[in-house]
Amino acid sequence: MKLFSFLLIFFAAYPLLAQDDFLTLDDGTKLYIEEAGEGKTLLFIPGWTMTHRFFENQKTHFAEQYHVVTYDPRGQGRSEKTEYGNTYADHAADLRQILLKKNLDDVVLIGWSSGCLAMYEYIRAFGFERISKMVLIDEPPKWIGDSETEWVYGSFDDYRSSLKSMISKPSDPNGIIDWMLANPVDSLSRRWMKEEILMTPKSIALNLYIDGLICDYTKEITKLGTEMPALFMVRSSWYDKAKSWLERNVPNSEVKSISSHAMFWEQPDAFNALLIDFLNSN
Repeated sequence: MKLFSFLLIFFAAYPLLAQDDFLTLDDGTKLYIEEAGEGKTLLFIPGWTMTHRFFENQKTHFAEQYHVVTYDPRGQGRSEKTEYGNTYADHAADLRQILLKKNLDDVVLIGWSSGCLAMYEYIRAFGFERISKMVLIDEPPKWIGDSETEWVYGSFDDYRSSLKSMISKPSDPNGIIDWMLANPVDSLSRRWMKEEILMTPKSIALNLYIDGLICDYTKEITKLGTEMPALFMVRSSWYDKAKSWLERNVPNSEVKSISSHAMFWEQPDAFNALLIDFLNSN
């Protein structure tokens, strides 16, 4: 009787447990994907060289009420590494296949950093099909431009040293880890973050980096707010500039300040509360 009761409890809770798998795309590429929970789908897209693991706190929290999907984009993490197809347009096409093959509709897309570029490319190629809301975490519509008048990371000159370093030196994730967090990170967390980031081969990381440098999604971002409910989460260090630009160019969107580029990992409770407010809004 005790065993029977245990099995009932186990199978009742099973939909909430994370299920990991590989999804085979039409070209044969295998994407690593995890699913947990039931209900409306929240699909999280990690940034440049990052993986699904950075969203563990969101998966655990939101799987109680939602169907949560996290994955490693092509070339990153546990997903297959391909010689070609390492652009954000390809990532958007892969995202489209996830939605179709998993039969997902009315999805909330949540992109982090350059994961937002895949979302912009999705808008460019597929419009808003199968999407109900979009959340964009700390990413402008283009990286290079006039920092006085535009919401951008900087000028091309600002990127010269990082490009040189990527070409001439071994990959060292410590810099990006320190940049994306507001506070010092413990050694164990730093270790797993480095391991996850280094799963992306340097050649693929460079391809995606260059693709990010040359892209401009100003046209796509202006469709948000009016054609699609959108929330921009912007780190406090450039929040005022971003908010001013978004108010002019994406006036019907929501803009919230966050403490760091990776606040969802660093302060998950506060981040999750912001996301819940948006999910519950009309």
